[in-house]
Amino acid sequence: MAEAAERPQAQQAFDVGSWPAIRQSAAQLSRNREVFVRQLHYDITSLVPELASTQAPDMWAFCERMAQSLLWVALTDQPLGVVADALRRVGGQNWADGFPDTQYPTIAHALVQTVHYLSGSDWSASTGSVWIGYFMWIKPHLLAGAQQAAAQFAAAQQEAERQAAADRAFAEQEAARVAELSRDSRGHQTNVVSDVNIEQVASLLDEDDEDTGYGHLMVSMTRNQRRDPRRPTP
Repeated sequence: MAEAAERPQAQQAFDVGSWPAIRQSAAQLSRNREVFVRQLHYDITSLVPELASTQAPDMWAFCERMAQSLLWVALTDQPLGVVADALRRVGGQNWADGFPDTQYPTIAHALVQTVHYLSGSDWSASTGSVWIGYFMWIKPHLLAGAQQAAAQFAAAQQEAERQAAADRAFAEQEAARVAELSRDSRGHQTNVVSDVNIEQVASLLDEDDEDTGYGHLMVSMTRNQRRDPRRPTP
């Protein structure tokens, strides 16, 4: 019991019997992290070649981020809450970079191949099993981070759309006010009121339209109003 209490919380959350093997293997891999990243990239893109295409996420950055995270979690003595938060941030960044959540099982497969290749004579079937278990323990935290990032993005997008709609409604009201104040008692056009930035109003009105719309018509109208109606048109 005393031994379990002294063990870092992240280790307590994982299979206690497997942790020493993971920690020893991770320590060996951390001695040459660049080779680990390079081999992981090779194994992932060999299993899923489309991930290496130019339209896919930056797999080098992804592999560097994942390799660093896998080694850090295995070797750190930080509390479970700190570890979980860090993994959620990694999952959120993976999502933001366009990595598909459905490919995480492929990452587990590639990770085992990578560790197998780099472990050399130290490899055993049990080593593969503990690495699979280790990644499956990490995966929910990555997915939780991806879901949180997706929800935050959707909320931000919704807020941006709401603000754009509010700006457009204000611009339409302002344009209508300008049009009304620019008429004299007989309904003729006069000089536009000076407290309105008509160019800005036009931009807000027309920014979502494919063709020139009401905003540009307002600009044209008010530009004509700025001429003295008593002066003949040249």
